[in-house]
Amino acid sequence: MDVSWPPRLGLGDQVRYAGRGWVVAGFTRGLVQLTDSLGDLAYPSVEELALSSDFEVLEHGSRVPPVRVVPTTKAVLEQARWWERHITEVISGLPLGSAQDAAPRSEYDPAVRTLSQREAAKAAELTAAGVTGASARTVRRRRQRYQADGLDGLVDGRAVRERTPGAHQDPRVLEVLLTLMAEEVRQGGTTSAEEYRRSVGRMLDTRYGIGAVPLPSRSTFQRLVKMVREQRGDARGITLIDENGIRLSRPGERVYVDTFELPLPSHLAGPSLRSVRMTVAIDELTHTVCTLTVHMPHDGVDGPALLARLCGPPALRTAYGSGDERVAVPLILPESMVLDGSRMRRRREFQNECRAMGIRIEKRRPVEKTVGERITSRLVTLLSAELTTLKGDPSHDDVSLISWLQDWAEQWVESVWHHQPQWKLQATGGQRRHATPYSAYEACVARLGWVHLPLGRQARVRLLPSVTRRVTERGILVKGHRYFHSELALLPSTHPVELRFDPYDLRQVWVRTRADVWLQVPRAIDTLGQPPSMRAWRATSTTHRSQPDAPAREPSAELDSIQDRLSYHAQLPILRTPFLQEAFHLSARLALLNRTTTSGRQGLLVTGPPRSGKTTALQELGRHFAHATIAGRPLGQAVYLRLHPADSDRTALLRLGKLIGLPPHPGRMSTVAASEAVQEALMSSETGLILVDDAFPKAPTAASSTPVEALTFLADQVPVLFVYAASDTAENPFARTHGAGQGRLTRLQAAPIPWGPDWRCLVESLDKTLRLRRHEPGSLLRLAPALHHRTGGWAGALAHLVRSASIDAILSGREEITEQGVRSIAV
Repeated sequence: MDVSWPPRLGLGDQVRYAGRGWVVAGFTRGLVQLTDSLGDLAYPSVEELALSSDFEVLEHGSRVPPVRVVPTTKAVLEQARWWERHITEVISGLPLGSAQDAAPRSEYDPAVRTLSQREAAKAAELTAAGVTGASARTVRRRRQRYQADGLDGLVDGRAVRERTPGAHQDPRVLEVLLTLMAEEVRQGGTTSAEEYRRSVGRMLDTRYGIGAVPLPSRSTFQRLVKMVREQRGDARGITLIDENGIRLSRPGERVYVDTFELPLPSHLAGPSLRSVRMTVAIDELTHTVCTLTVHMPHDGVDGPALLARLCGPPALRTAYGSGDERVAVPLILPESMVLDGSRMRRRREFQNECRAMGIRIEKRRPVEKTVGERITSRLVTLLSAELTTLKGDPSHDDVSLISWLQDWAEQWVESVWHHQPQWKLQATGGQRRHATPYSAYEACVARLGWVHLPLGRQARVRLLPSVTRRVTERGILVKGHRYFHSELALLPSTHPVELRFDPYDLRQVWVRTRADVWLQVPRAIDTLGQPPSMRAWRATSTTHRSQPDAPAREPSAELDSIQDRLSYHAQLPILRTPFLQEAFHLSARLALLNRTTTSGRQGLLVTGPPRSGKTTALQELGRHFAHATIAGRPLGQAVYLRLHPADSDRTALLRLGKLIGLPPHPGRMSTVAASEAVQEALMSSETGLILVDDAFPKAPTAASSTPVEALTFLADQVPVLFVYAASDTAENPFARTHGAGQGRLTRLQAAPIPWGPDWRCLVESLDKTLRLRRHEPGSLLRLAPALHHRTGGWAGALAHLVRSASIDAILSGREEITEQGVRSIAV
């Protein structure tokens, strides 16, 4: 773990880049000026340096000392540095300043010792050396303060304790004085304490009334001005003092994280999405937007993913409304973050990662309207006004609209907001007028002499959400997008692989190939807007694929045994009845409708008496669905789920999640959590059809909710067709027990086939598939009237009867189907 936060690249640093050694000579317009011993120059961006495979900081040059210096004596500072060597050994295994080839001592090796064990070992070592009060708890507290505040956290607070300016004075006096001194910083002049006292008195009399706020004595006021000036420093044009007297002097010292609701204009809003939520991280000193995310109004921001975006390399994007112009985004790593208390997913993991990096987390006080809220309010006003000017509807569903808004907002911030003049930045920008967030950041870089460096890829990827997916011949599917890379073919397809993705930037994902190696896989888009391997697969497919009427396995001529023929006749082909063809047609139409609509999705209910072919229809529908295409587009994969009579809504969802590849949850998952997990898995998979057999119990249950109600709610959230099969019995008709969801279910009733050409066609198709030794072609067709009488015209009963008669003929040695044999079989 890197105990120095945040990582920086400064003037005079020696680096390796593009196979050569360079020295950092300056920073200009978002670029790093590099020079070598021969006088050659290079101007890479911070992003290009960070993404370079051989980039490395070889040696740090002369640095501008940190702006925030704790005033202390030499003895106290030496004591803090003594503790720093011990604490860094506890954290990383090696004390600060160790040689590069040094190995950690066994009791401090992070590979074999936990953090608690290393803290206990350090406490025992210091106690043996005669250090008093060095318990494991003391070591832990010092380690936590060091990770939060660096060397400042190890300084004895009693030795550096200072009085807060104006602590014993009326706060209104300090407020007016800080306002006047900030104006002095902007103008670059110097004002005496007596002039300040007269100006403060006039402003207080004007604002609060004559004599309402008493002024301190001349000597007290002079001490107050001197104390404020000492704590503010001499960095004119850079240092700001907020309303609490806290000094800001470098980018990232305080970053506000704020979440607000952004209403959508009428031409972008839909029936299910009328507003979105946007989370922004804004640097208080420069007003730079460090990152932003757009998400659903009922969803919170993913905390670790937000942290990964904050600490990742800045992107080069096409500027909004500027054609092909590319703009560089300033990279600002936070030292402290002020949260607004909004909902955040994986909050505890977010806090732990911030603590490990050394980022302080502060809670915003709800009473006062802080500087961050004022900056955010201005940002929302400008963003909403710009959003209303957009023309057309860029999306057909909520997910695509959120993705489009994310990309548009990032481009707008990088090309409009960062170049928007703001009067609050006049002091920071070093000029009286037209100061922008970008110019303020450039002024800070010019004065400080360093820029932030992003985290490494391994550290960033570790913060992103993790899922498991199977690698197919067409790549990996995540969040409805397909990702393809040639090296994916080297991964095993039998076991799922771990991958991580940024939920707010789906241009690429990272797939774990080995223990600590992540492969960056881009989103696969070819010239036709489809994955390249998918187009090749579709070229070999037909417009409509269906199962052949002949069985898939013919009896072997060399092994023409009884067992072989019994197996063949037990799986005679499924009959293509009008009922089955209508199920194919309805499912294809409803599947396409569900893909394009955002709410009110339809389902299919297959009903009929027992032995009417409902289960057979579902199974054939799944086989047909997996191979069928419409207009060159596959319908997707099918999943078959047969509900158990004892299934609850929760167990049904968990069983469905297991079928679609959802990994088992280590603990007990609630029904709501199971529904959300299955919904996420369905959105990321290739599943297009869910077949639910025995959907409704034969007797009403006493449970408050049934599995079908949970599945019906889920079906309305995902673009997947749900097909249910239920017996249409008098004991439990669907309309009586589950009439609430019947309005969105298209009902398909199984019916017998009347005597006529259709029935004779079915019998003839079975006659052609028989492989009995004494069977004469057409002999089964002559039994068509008897078969219709025995089965009542039901295709399922006909298939069962012919299969049973064929097996009976083989076992008895007759090797043919007769009318007497048909009558002896119970249907």
